[in-house]
Amino acid sequence: MLIVLDLDDTLYLERDYVRSGFKAVDAWLATECGTNGFLERAWHYFVSGRRNDIFNQVLRDIDLEDDGKVLKMLEVYRSHEPDIQLLPDALSFIRNHASTELAIISDGHSVSQWAKVRSLGLKERVKTIIITNDWGREYWKPHPRAFEAVQQGYLPGECVYIADNPLKDFIAPAALGWMPSIRIRRARSLHEDIPTPESCIEVGTLDEAAILFCKGAKGRNLRKRILCLT
Repeated sequence: MLIVLDLDDTLYLERDYVRSGFKAVDAWLATECGTNGFLERAWHYFVSGRRNDIFNQVLRDIDLEDDGKVLKMLEVYRSHEPDIQLLPDALSFIRNHASTELAIISDGHSVSQWAKVRSLGLKERVKTIIITNDWGREYWKPHPRAFEAVQQGYLPGECVYIADNPLKDFIAPAALGWMPSIRIRRARSLHEDIPTPESCIEVGTLDEAAILFCKGAKGRNLRKRILCLT
């Protein structure tokens, strides 16, 4: 069996990356502009649900709004080496599988995603890692190219995807005839409030997902595999 994992909010909490990025931008602004307090302001907007224009809004708040500054802030944010760690259940899950049994498919800006991979130590633990943006924005999920690439050598019924975003993550594996996808619905994840599709199995942690892959389970019906420990 091939277990394919998403990255953000599957192996670590994406909000931790966001805060790490805000901290890097805060340090840059302090050095370049003598401005303090960006981290606190930006984090306040983020936890209140604001997205996309946080940099612009903070600069407006402190009378420094400038398109050039925003672009530089985005560059600093995306290129920083993040202070993030694998969640305990993710580390345990990965340790319990050979690297050849695992793959990762993730969207996002390539520089940022590969920095996350490095910080999480995933290159040494997972044989195949695909950042879809390396091929271009048009190959982000739900495009099937990445799933077709990792499937090589496996039958569709031998592959499963574990991810967090019901809006895009599970379309391609379902179309390719993979096993039912596993939606991990972590507390404090960015898509926590989006309902899980009926075609997917919902778990709250990778410890719960591990039960589905326990040794000795018979057949390929993931919904029945959870019975293997009872």
